[in-house]
Amino acid sequence: MGQRRKILGSLVAAALAFAAPGCNGASHSAPAPVAPSTEPPAGSLDPVPVPIAPARPAPASTPRPVGRSEAPAIENAAYAEAAAYSARHGGLALVVIEGDRVALALGQNGHPVDEAHPLHGASESFWGPAAVAAERDGWLDLDERVADTIGEWAGLRGKRDVRVRQLLEYTSGLESGVWPLLRERPTNHYARALALEMIAAPGERFQVGPSHLAVFGELLRRKLAAAGLDALGYLDQRILRPIGLEIAGWQRDATGNPELANGARMTAREWAKFGVLIRDRGDWDGQRVIDAEAIEACLSPGEIEPRFGLTIWLGGREPDPTRASDASGPEAAARGRAPADLAMAAGAGNQRLYVIPSLELVVARFGRDDREWRDPDFIALITAAAASPN
Repeated sequence: MGQRRKILGSLVAAALAFAAPGCNGASHSAPAPVAPSTEPPAGSLDPVPVPIAPARPAPASTPRPVGRSEAPAIENAAYAEAAAYSARHGGLALVVIEGDRVALALGQNGHPVDEAHPLHGASESFWGPAAVAAERDGWLDLDERVADTIGEWAGLRGKRDVRVRQLLEYTSGLESGVWPLLRERPTNHYARALALEMIAAPGERFQVGPSHLAVFGELLRRKLAAAGLDALGYLDQRILRPIGLEIAGWQRDATGNPELANGARMTAREWAKFGVLIRDRGDWDGQRVIDAEAIEACLSPGEIEPRFGLTIWLGGREPDPTRASDASGPEAAARGRAPADLAMAAGAGNQRLYVIPSLELVVARFGRDDREWRDPDFIALITAAAASPN
């Protein structure tokens, strides 16, 4: 297990040394972590102070990086067909972690493999693990009422009954928020989300959209105020820093609130680290970052939408079409061809992070919009390659 992390870490360190200036774009970077107060936030449980991750030591030696003009070797030629499929359908970067090694890492269609790229809606996948970590740390209870912290919801029919878990399962009953949050670009993303209308009773209907996580962001902001953290600060301190994952940026609204559902920007190699953490059930190089049971909770099928856990898409059963308003979902989560243990993050433009523990596989893929892209076809090629002799 330690060898796996050393290989991945050395490749990422080499990649960062050759990062192009300005590739971070206009996104805001994560705030510097602040040590949490030992005093509990108002209205919350008595929290266990979140430890500050130690500074990461510089590697003793830096391996020779792959230059931008060089084509990296494909260690397992079986992945060539999958890589070609990705390239034909607007692929920009593809990284495959198989077992203890990086089996493939390449840029496509003129995009360097180590250039940061927006995850778009795939940014959502960080928040289920962050939420279960926060529950273990005593900051919240997934089954508590949101209105216990967001008092302005306490007297509102429907909203007063929403549970934190329902925000993460997208069954809160709130309208999706796609137009008011993503198109209108309000000054205060969170305040606008709190004012959105309910379209169903809590726990009655599955609805994809940024509204749920915007409300969750406000809830975490209030919970963590005494610690001097917002949601992104907590994520960085509690999960990203311990696994050495460096984001290139995270979009914030005009008031400074991180946009949880769509804001992340990073390289494919960095994104793959998060996939390894999920695949290994919260373990990183022999260190327990998140409880395995907590990760399993994120990967448990929802009652209404069994292809979705806590902000992570899953392989599995078909949904109840009478209760799932977005019955299509990402293709890989909807087709029987997907491995039963598939976990996936999915964003616009076919940004994908696939995690398949049974094959010891993590795949990070960046791309552009392509209507001919099919998740099941790509997954079939990837899984066939992983199962082939090395």
